[in-house]
Amino acid sequence: MEHVSECFNKRSRLVRGHAVQDPARPLHRGDPGTLEARLASLLRIQNDFFPCFDWTFPPPLLTKQSPPASAEALFSGTSILPGRYSIYLHSPFCKTLCNFCYYAVLPGKGIQRAETYVDYLLREMALYADVLADAECESVYFGGGTPTFLDDGLLSRIFEGLHRYFRIDPAAEITIEAAPGTLGRDKLAHLQSLGVNRLSYGIQTLDEALLAGMNRHYRVAEAERELVAAVEVIGNVNVDTMYGFDGEREDTLPATLERFVELGVPSVSIYALDKQRSQTKQNFEPPKDALYEYKIRQFARAEALLRDRGFRPVLQNVFLDPDRASYIHQVRRWDNLPLLGLGLNSQGYAPATPYQNLGSLKLYCEAIDAGRIPVSTMERLDRELDFCRELTSKLRFTQVSRAELHFKYGVDIDEVFGDLTRALEGLGFVERAGELLRMTPKAAYYNNIIPMLYAPDAFKERLTGLPEEYIERFPVPYVLTGLGACQSAPFRFRDRPRERRLHADRRRGRAEGHAPAQERRAGPGRRATDHAGLRIAA
Repeated sequence: MEHVSECFNKRSRLVRGHAVQDPARPLHRGDPGTLEARLASLLRIQNDFFPCFDWTFPPPLLTKQSPPASAEALFSGTSILPGRYSIYLHSPFCKTLCNFCYYAVLPGKGIQRAETYVDYLLREMALYADVLADAECESVYFGGGTPTFLDDGLLSRIFEGLHRYFRIDPAAEITIEAAPGTLGRDKLAHLQSLGVNRLSYGIQTLDEALLAGMNRHYRVAEAERELVAAVEVIGNVNVDTMYGFDGEREDTLPATLERFVELGVPSVSIYALDKQRSQTKQNFEPPKDALYEYKIRQFARAEALLRDRGFRPVLQNVFLDPDRASYIHQVRRWDNLPLLGLGLNSQGYAPATPYQNLGSLKLYCEAIDAGRIPVSTMERLDRELDFCRELTSKLRFTQVSRAELHFKYGVDIDEVFGDLTRALEGLGFVERAGELLRMTPKAAYYNNIIPMLYAPDAFKERLTGLPEEYIERFPVPYVLTGLGACQSAPFRFRDRPRERRLHADRRRGRAEGHAPAQERRAGPGRRATDHAGLRIAA
């Protein structure tokens, strides 16, 4: 059964979005002088979720295109960052299915199909080897599922395949996800021998009563022992935490975070429970979250606690000790760096082309047997949408450097969106720090809507093709279409002069002549990135 998505700009295996009808209605244009007042009137609608780590622009609601059969066709565009890319690969196998999970997973006895799956994963790698032969992979993220649920022999085959088919930078950040009960000392030693230098450990909470309600079958003491060993062996370890569970005490998240600090964990990511994607919906109704304001308060409390312990935000919901941890892979995602997605249901980003692999194991294998890349959908972005993907994503998760975007694309965001930025500044939702633009703590209530305002007017006009009842009842399309056209000027893209060079070691998050961004103090309510202080030479 198909279900209408009640979430405008996030993906789920359980829901689909409304199709946009053509022709859309013309987008009205108001007086720039009334923009601030119109925004104040429109921004009285609750965000659909807080915070969400996979907010995406453009939203998956829009019509997708049929994918090409070959890697050459998929990667035929010109990258804004030529010669570099990253890899995400997916293992769908887990011991159990958590009750909040919406990913493509094969729990329990599904592991019996692991050897066959790895065979096909390696064959998929081979399909992309030629097209990426002249580029270098700067980071690898192995997610799931629970990749460490695979045995050592299968893990070895996967990493051998990565090095056989792709040029991996010797300094690449290589991350693997793990879960309690899959990370003994022998497994850690094997991961280290494979070159893993970052580990993300999914504990969620140290409250055993809450764990029991998640279908997580492990003891806290066992998880803590594995975690301490991982910090000792791998060092660069992140722990995933969640909050917003039914029956959760207000001190549960702070107590969990304090314990992680005591155990020496150098990085923590914080997610609010998102029931909207993990429950099948049959009724067409707007998103409602009774714990919405509680989640905002709890997140602010957690951020203050972690900052006080010396942690710094590198993304909106990821905090780390800059001397002991990194998360280059995700930070670079918002640079429009190409991302090769491998495995079941994985998401990738070919130049100006978001795409997603097939979510059915049967169809995934059939595509590879036929010599086709196993891609299910893609969307070719025009220059405006590609530019705004970087602009909106950085505003949502980190901060925006006007100078960097101008260098990369030749577009001045103040020229195109100056009226909008001044209106949002007047309302206290964004602030400037030199060349940087970021959201303020006041923007938390609308932090999924405000970045979308920086979408091209042509994109907003397409949204008027949605059903009227959808526009009226759902936050993002309601605000965007209600606001109307708000560009101050058309986009004017200019090619970069060839003699200009960007002097920055982006692989290590270090701008030349500056401290790593994770060591720079992030402004209130926003995130540090590796883009502040870039030096551009003619």
